[in-house]
Amino acid sequence: MKKILITFVAAAVVLTAAHAMAQTTDTSPLNVQAVVNAQCNIQSVTDLDFADYDVTSATPDDDGVGDVTFACTRATNYDVYITGLREITDGTDTLTYELYADAGRTTVFPNAMPGVVSPPAPDNGPIVQGIWGRIGALQDVQAGTYTGSVTVTIEY
Repeated sequence: MKKILITFVAAAVVLTAAHAMAQTTDTSPLNVQAVVNAQCNIQSVTDLDFADYDVTSATPDDDGVGDVTFACTRATNYDVYITGLREITDGTDTLTYELYADAGRTTVFPNAMPGVVSPPAPDNGPIVQGIWGRIGALQDVQAGTYTGSVTVTIEY
């Protein structure tokens, strides 16, 4: 009998506790929000190096190849262009060159908007845009190391 009484009291305590908790429960929604803005970020730029330029050759120097790697928010429209004078100098003489958006060097890289026309970013993964250069043939300059800089821009 004592066992039955203890079992009965224990069951009553459990039921009372469950009933008491149910009476003190309240709920409220928790709203969650995030804003995703259209953006593009340059991740890296591979420099363009023409190496050795032969001033006596009648063939243009097409050795220069570089690229820019960037990422944009999916479905973001973007333009790529390169500003700055397309010339390199040794401090005395100047070599001029051109930049192209294709390996065949048929599409000159724009130096202002609109840039290279591209479809919207397919996802937020890296996009690599090649940059091909060409130094025109027979430029009359002295021996030396020629350097310069231009600016790659991603506008979105």
